Amino acid sequence: MKFLVALAVGVATGVAAVFLHHFAPPFGIAIAITGTFAAIWSVGRFFGKRIFKLIAAISWLAIFWRGASLGVGNEIFIQGDRIGNIFLLTSVIALFVAIALPAN
Repeated sequence: MKFLVALAVGVATGVAAVFLHHFAPPFGIAIAITGTFAAIWSVGRFFGKRIFKLIAAISWLAIFWRGASLGVGNEIFIQGDRIGNIFLLTSVIALFVAIALPAN
């Protein structure tokens, strides 16, 4: 059950971050990164193990990967422009920091 909750938190956070990063450019990215960090960190604090943070981060990255690839109608949510690159770099840093922090 903990596995599914960590998976669901990662997916929900990833979807929210992908949609928020283009909203009001400097503020949307800040909200997306802060929410990503807080959600992944809180999963580890809630369950007390780092493996659940890793599960949530991997599911977050799966959503990110899907948002950065072309869809059926050739639409793309995370573009390769300055905003998309900043979002990629800062979110990966936030994920690494959230996973590296102690779970207890």
